[in-house]
Amino acid sequence: MKRRDFLSTVGAGAGVIALELGGTSAASATASERALRLVPARRADDLCRNYLINTKIFHADSVYRHTGAVVDLLEELGVRVIRERITTGSSQGTQNQLRAMPHLARQGITWHGTVGTLSDWRHAQRANRQVMDFLTSHYAPRMNGDLGELMHSFGGCNEVDGPQRHGRRDKHWARHARRMQKALWEQAKDNRHTRDIPVAGPSTRTDFTARRAEHLGDLSRWSELGNAHLYNKGTSPTRGLRDHLKIMRRCFPGTGRFLFTETGYNNSPQTNANATVPEFASAIYGVRGIFDYFQRNAMYGRFELLDDPDRIDHRTQRRINATADIQAHFGLVAMTRGSVRDSTPDTWRKKPEFYAMKRLLRVLSDHGHSFTPRPLRMALHGGGRDVHHVLLQKRDGRHYLAVWRDVKVSEGFPHGRELRVDAVRIRVRLAHARPIRLWNPNTSSEPVGHHSATNDFNIWLRGELKLVEIG
Repeated sequence: MKRRDFLSTVGAGAGVIALELGGTSAASATASERALRLVPARRADDLCRNYLINTKIFHADSVYRHTGAVVDLLEELGVRVIRERITTGSSQGTQNQLRAMPHLARQGITWHGTVGTLSDWRHAQRANRQVMDFLTSHYAPRMNGDLGELMHSFGGCNEVDGPQRHGRRDKHWARHARRMQKALWEQAKDNRHTRDIPVAGPSTRTDFTARRAEHLGDLSRWSELGNAHLYNKGTSPTRGLRDHLKIMRRCFPGTGRFLFTETGYNNSPQTNANATVPEFASAIYGVRGIFDYFQRNAMYGRFELLDDPDRIDHRTQRRINATADIQAHFGLVAMTRGSVRDSTPDTWRKKPEFYAMKRLLRVLSDHGHSFTPRPLRMALHGGGRDVHHVLLQKRDGRHYLAVWRDVKVSEGFPHGRELRVDAVRIRVRLAHARPIRLWNPNTSSEPVGHHSATNDFNIWLRGELKLVEIG
């Protein structure tokens, strides 16, 4: 066992509680047992399904043109849902998408497909019908007629409240967004192949305001899922999340589930545009982010899988700021070459966040039939208001307790220094002794601590999420 990470195990067996509290009387043990409470659990696999990653397979002129390598990365990562716009026609990008998506579906990776763009508003019904017809004619045969195996959901137009052309916002964006959303709903529900696929609203920007929400209006007549973007500006995944959900509920008042189809972090070394963080910080925040959003019944949609190539002059910070493209550094996989031509898959580099997410999804993955998780009688003590936890369970009965802190772990660039986060001790008590293993997805694909059987142990918590497997 690694003592710093884990157990300060107090002991093993039912007598531990009385011993820890003094062990002088049966009454004190009984009181301690009463302090335990039933903590509800959620399905572990639902957490895995709560993670979405953005791709651009239809961008045939980008590094995503290496479709086979992109598919391999997605399968290795273990992600269950990807997001990209549904394209039609005969372009190379559409053909790449047409080959990739049915293959991914057969591997259990479904597609949140965005439909149309705001500029299609004049021909809203036709534009949306064209997508549904293309899915029916080209994709349904490849899926034995079942598009439900291919599609996770449909999404309305992307960032309808933002600039659409030449940096300018459509003056009538709200009216046009409603028109496109209504057409998406009607065309999807009118097609027997697509009518059972959930429809999400259009996405909106991080700076979406209550005033814009009032302008956009109630979209719940034409959507089953809320949809938003929220970038975290180089800090905790919860930054602005509660307030953003409050604003979004004005547009989706009857919706119980939200998709945050874009969120995440940027690793650009420049300092003149937005807040960027080093890769180690993105990895810590990314793992915590899935749980932060899961607590709020919202999907965590990471933008995006791949960086773009970016030639940066690193001689001075001024030259970095002048040459770096901030849009090129949102990915889980870095480009080590400066052009699309030179950025072949053998030159790609997986960032720490890729490995952390892969480890987390692998530990919690639990394919199979539906089941009702059982609560666990337990108690957590210690830490402060920044400590959070979620209890999960797998079909084989094992529980997984995720514990993390809502703390900042690094400075932004130019220095990107790791911030000191003093450890706090979290004491976990169970009603019965159980085998325990501790996982840290940010550092290891193997357990970092274990105990054969205990009902009373401590976890030392800094900035990284810890996952306790309770056998």
